[in-house]
Order: sequence, then structure tokens, then C-alpha cells
Amino acid sequence: MKQLSALVLLFLLAPAIFASAQETSIAKSKDQEHLQTTGAEPRVWISNIPSYNTTRAELLANPFLITDSVGCKVSGFTLSLQAPGHDFYGPLYVNGNEFSEVQKETIKKWDYENVTLFVQDIHLNCHESDARSSALKYYFSH
Repeated sequence: MKQLSALVLLFLLAPAIFASAQETSIAKSKDQEHLQTTGAEPRVWISNIPSYNTTRAELLANPFLITDSVGCKVSGFTLSLQAPGHDFYGPLYVNGNEFSEVQKETIKKWDYENVTLFVQDIHLNCHESDARSSALKYYFSH
């Protein structure tokens, strides 16, 4: 009897499940088609910083990544730093779009001339699927 009710329930729910899967598939194929036709990937930058030449104070005042891609949100990234005469430091990974406390403290401590901040391994959640964005480089001093 339980098997029969499970089969009846499955039979009744099958059209709704199929329709939902089909809608998801159509949305994903539209995103893929857009990516293929435009060659565009999600564009990402550090909030409110209009230039790749910035200051440490600006980085710490705007400690999160944003995108203008509709339906996308940054879900993780790494930060690394390098300055002339100093070893490469990183990567420091975080889940989400906001710098972690470790990342912010590291930027505060790097009081050197001509520091390069690498933002890499940028992942986004776009319409419930993983997308990636190109790495970024920012430059700052004291």
C-alpha cells in the first residue's frame, strides 16, 4: 500500500518537478548563450574604488567586492600582496564578498611603498551556478 501511494504521489508531482527542472535548464542555457555571444564574464571590483591605483585607507574603508552582473554575487576570493624587496604573501581566502579580518589586518600591516594587491580566484554565484571572474590588481603605498 505504501509503495502504491508513493507511486501515485510521484506520478502526480512529476509534471511539476519536470517543469521546474526545465525552467532552471532554460535559465542556465540563456546565461551560457549570453556568455558565448558576448564573451562577457561577470565584472568585479572593490567597492567605491574607481582606479587600480588606490590607497590602503580606501581599501580598508571599502572592504568588499561587488559586481554589476544582474543575478550574481561574489561568493569567494583570495587576496595576496607583494612589495619590492619583500616576499610574496598569500593567498588569503575568504567565503563571501567581504574581506576577512585576517585580510584587513594584513593590508594594515603592509606599510611599504608600491604594494601590489592581487585579488584572485574570484567565484560568483550567478543564478544558482558557479561563475568566475578574472583576477584584479590594485596598487597602493603607505
